[in-house]
Amino acid sequence: MSLRRPDDLAGRLRVAPGQARPHNLVSSRRDWAALLTRGVSAASLPSRLGSLFSLCAHAHRLCANLAVTAALGRSEPSGLSAAQDLQQETLREHVRRIGLDWPEQLALGLASEQARQQAHAALQQCPLFTSVALDRSNGQLNEPCPGLQQWLGTHLLGMPTQAWLSQWEQDPAAWLRAWTEDSPGWLAGLLRQARPLADRAAPAAPFLRVHTSEAGLRVLADCLVRQPGFTRQPLWRGQCAETGPWTRLRQATPEVINTPWLRLGSRLAELVRLALPDEPGRCGASWLTMGSMATARREGLAWVEMARGLLVHHVQLDGTGDDSRVASCQVLAPTEWNFHPQGAVAQTLEQLPTPGMSGICREVDLLFSAYDPCVKHEILTEDCHA
Repeated sequence: MSLRRPDDLAGRLRVAPGQARPHNLVSSRRDWAALLTRGVSAASLPSRLGSLFSLCAHAHRLCANLAVTAALGRSEPSGLSAAQDLQQETLREHVRRIGLDWPEQLALGLASEQARQQAHAALQQCPLFTSVALDRSNGQLNEPCPGLQQWLGTHLLGMPTQAWLSQWEQDPAAWLRAWTEDSPGWLAGLLRQARPLADRAAPAAPFLRVHTSEAGLRVLADCLVRQPGFTRQPLWRGQCAETGPWTRLRQATPEVINTPWLRLGSRLAELVRLALPDEPGRCGASWLTMGSMATARREGLAWVEMARGLLVHHVQLDGTGDDSRVASCQVLAPTEWNFHPQGAVAQTLEQLPTPGMSGICREVDLLFSAYDPCVKHEILTEDCHA
């Protein structure tokens, strides 16, 4: 088969609303990491994966570096520095997806074009792309980027960031409804337009929190080693799982994020959290978690909470020290959990009418935006366009 489009390489999801699982959600994504990393030097693996996965490239470089370091028996890089870097890159990724993708995905017609223009004007002024992060080497825990909180309050929220987050933490559903109804801003308007079709309780899968314990991580590593194809259709303790900003290890009550609409809101809430000064367990660089461990001789597993959910890398090395080369590299991305052919999204698709009824195609688009705004999907009907 010849590969003629970028989507042929990245893969896409073919969607058939109203059809039974597992035929209503079929992925053409391939395991390029395993194919294109075998035999490369261990030292070059992070840059190789960063180039291969252009989306969230920094998270892939970081996760690969942690996995290789663990396999070599070396100490992890500076925790604070790595956490701050992950914070910065996740902030940028959330802003890109909200500013570039949401105007097209959440609105229709003229409203979409108006939101796109307003979002573009806001992005041009975002300090994440026009200034460098603060130097926090002196140990003072400040906001990650000068002017970021003010930009968020002015261009996205229409109110101070701390006040917005406090309201979200008290009652996410009630606050998101109240804010989108009262705020005149373009972002609140997008979410307001999406609510009628997206604010419906949907089937859920267990939250992917395998990184709560070393024992769980060792079980996952064993699955990666012993089960062929595990990275394409992963299961956790025999069940599908879901992962995203709503399932973070530090998220106290993930179960209240129970609709696609609230999952969209959780992405905005995390953007606000990451923009605030460090407060352990609540916001700043301490919000996202990462780690690594040696799982066997010359084997390492690493995990990073990135913008789209939990990312896991597992490596097996040949040789020792600086001469080590990659014998096996497996990348377990959020996409394969969330769009498992038996998972929560597939269950939701199964319950929808077949395309042709008003709003079904748009409801599918909103569903996919909530779980992963980066993956292309194609609705299998003549009446819908992905």
